[in-house]
Amino acid sequence: MSKGEFAVIGTGEVPCGNFPERTEFETAYRVCKLAIEDAGINKNEIGAVLCAQHIMGNEYNTEAVFGRLPEAIGARGCKITCMTSSGGASSFSIRKTAEGILHSGETDTVLVVHAQRFSQFTMNEMAQYFAIAGSDEEWDVPYGMTYNSLAAMVTQAYMNATGSTREQVAAVAVACRKWAMLQPNAMFNKKEITVEKVLSTKMVAWPLTSLMCNVLADGGSAYIMTTAEKARKVCKKPVYFLSDASDYSHRSITSAKVSGFESLAQYLKPLADKAYERAGLGPDDMDIFEIYGSYPGIHLIIMDALGFVEPGKSGALVEAGETGPGGKYPCTTNGEALSFGHTGTGVGFGLFVEACRQLMGKAGKAQVPNARFIIENTGGGAFMDCHFTVLGNEVP
Repeated sequence: MSKGEFAVIGTGEVPCGNFPERTEFETAYRVCKLAIEDAGINKNEIGAVLCAQHIMGNEYNTEAVFGRLPEAIGARGCKITCMTSSGGASSFSIRKTAEGILHSGETDTVLVVHAQRFSQFTMNEMAQYFAIAGSDEEWDVPYGMTYNSLAAMVTQAYMNATGSTREQVAAVAVACRKWAMLQPNAMFNKKEITVEKVLSTKMVAWPLTSLMCNVLADGGSAYIMTTAEKARKVCKKPVYFLSDASDYSHRSITSAKVSGFESLAQYLKPLADKAYERAGLGPDDMDIFEIYGSYPGIHLIIMDALGFVEPGKSGALVEAGETGPGGKYPCTTNGEALSFGHTGTGVGFGLFVEACRQLMGKAGKAQVPNARFIIENTGGGAFMDCHFTVLGNEVP
């Protein structure tokens, strides 16, 4: 990918939360319509429709793979349809697929869509699925390894290595909630929380309480991606892809490339630095940091890696309010999985769409003034990989 070769020209999103009456198909159609309208193009200009996998949603996945969406939305110019999945990293892998299609010249306009409806499943079904997802069934599951316990161990190691406190970890959840309060589509946008409230709720896996863990939700988003040449003709303020950098570490976290959980930030920092270098920018140039962590401890680790704060001091920065609305270093401006809602493979999509809105000046009450450059990340599995992307509404 050449710097600024491709761009986003429109986005769509529906409210996130518990909507059992709203099918995932309805969500997909709606976000597609919104993205097309936002881009100001005719739906027949769309030459490819790319779908992300619906977690646990076999009917939707089958229908999407067999071409239901292009027909349903009336995209008569569609030539290519497919589905991609890499867990929480799907928002990155699907974009790279879109880049390849655009680079081939087969089409100059791609629609990317994600839809999820967890509310069709019972709590027991969801618990059974996520209790062992990302964990090795021979070595992890028999010992009670779950996503929450994985995140708890990583958080403990980070606290021990840096001296960060539980109050500082809790402050991440508070900052995410403050951003979500500015988001009309966020699952939790009606009730503010405090550090004291976060620490006093039910203990899930030390040091994580229930308000430090994410909640599964129904939701969806979409965006229109095109070439820079077309973007400049049809969009007032396109969002350009400036660079990215990726790495894969492990299937099971006990096989991670790093020697210890506390080394995760040191492992990720060179990756973030590579993304900055490829864009010709640095952390001081970033106006917003859209962080996908799903848990507050992971947020702090990624903040350390992003270079805008001294490693190990991210907790103090969050506790001081510098990452929340009005802060010097806006982070995770939609509230992410902790407050916007965890939509399966869609958390990264939500953050990416929010980044595009910010750079287009369409973020409403959450808008960060004069935002020009953003770095965002995504990853999947049991923290198996990480992908950093630098975006901008101009090409430096």
